[in-house]
Amino acid sequence: MSTTIHTIQRPPRQTSSAPAPLLVLLHGYGASEHDLFDLADYLDPRLHVIAARGVLALPWGGYAWYHLGGAPGRLIPDPHTRAQSIDVLTKFVGSLPDRLGTDPQRTYLLGFSQGAIMSLGLAMRIPEQLGGIMAVSGYLDPELSPAEPPAGLSDLPIFQLHGTDDEVIPVEAGRRSAAILQPGPANYHYREYPIGHGIHPDGLRDMATWLRERLDEAPGIGSEE
Repeated sequence: MSTTIHTIQRPPRQTSSAPAPLLVLLHGYGASEHDLFDLADYLDPRLHVIAARGVLALPWGGYAWYHLGGAPGRLIPDPHTRAQSIDVLTKFVGSLPDRLGTDPQRTYLLGFSQGAIMSLGLAMRIPEQLGGIMAVSGYLDPELSPAEPPAGLSDLPIFQLHGTDDEVIPVEAGRRSAAILQPGPANYHYREYPIGHGIHPDGLRDMATWLRERLDEAPGIGSEE
C-alpha cells in the first residue's frame, strides 16, 4: 500500500480574488484517478478539481482504496487495508488547502462506490474540514464510524445518490445509510435513480445543482472574470 496519493488536477475555469473552493474526486474499486475526472466539465467552473488515485495497485490493473472479498452484491471489505487507507486519506485531504492554496472552509468530496464509502468515512472523522460530500453508489461503513457522531457532522451538507438496480452495492445499503444519516446532518439529502452501479444523467445534473447552491451560499467565493 502506498502512503503517497497520486493525483491529477485542474485549476478553476472561472477565477476569483478569493481562494478557490476545492473538489476532491475519489474513484471506485478497480478504477483510477482518471475515472471521474471528466465529470468536472459538468460541474461549477469556480472549483479547483483534484482527482486522487487509490493507494492500492491491483494485480489485474486499476487501483483501490482497500481490498475486497466476496462477490458483487455481497462484497466483504478487508479491515486492515481499509483502516490504513482511511488514515492516509484523512491526512491527504486535510493537507490539500495549504498545498493548493484553496479555501480551507470549502473542500468538497465526490466519491463513487468505494470512493463514496471513503467520503462518508471522512465525514465521520473530519466534518469540520469539509464543505460538503456527494456520495454516489456507496454507503456509510459502520467500521469507519465512531461510536458517537462527531459534533461537526450536524453542519455538514451531504448528498447521497444510489441506483435502484445497483448489482454491486445493493440499494438497500444506501437506504440503511440514509436511515442513519437522515436524522443527523441538517443538510442531508438522499435520492435514488433507475440505474445500476453508475451515475444517472439526472443524478449528475442534481449534483451540479446541489454543489452550485452550496458554493453560492458560501461567503467570499463570488466570481470575478
